[in-house]
Amino acid sequence: MAQPRISAYPPPDIDPTKAALAFGRRALPKLNEELQSPELLTQQRALMALCDLVHDPEKVYQAIALGDLKTLLVHQDQTVRQKTTEVLSVMALHSIGR
Repeated sequence: MAQPRISAYPPPDIDPTKAALAFGRRALPKLNEELQSPELLTQQRALMALCDLVHDPEKVYQAIALGDLKTLLVHQDQTVRQKTTEVLSVMALHSIGR
């Protein structure tokens, strides 16, 4: 009997370097707009970029102020849930995120 395999790797067509980022104070609000997009690929790219940005404590503070990440924890796509969990765990490791 065959069992399905669920890979922990992102789909091959997601390139985190192709996510469009804004500069300065506009970076996280733009990513927040992309996270609300109905297109799955746009959401995945925004989460990939957000994973890189939240290593900076200043960006963690701004991401906490946005506060829309918990809604993505119940998303139907596994990659979105996995990257959201990764963002939240990185944020929790910073003293600002605690």
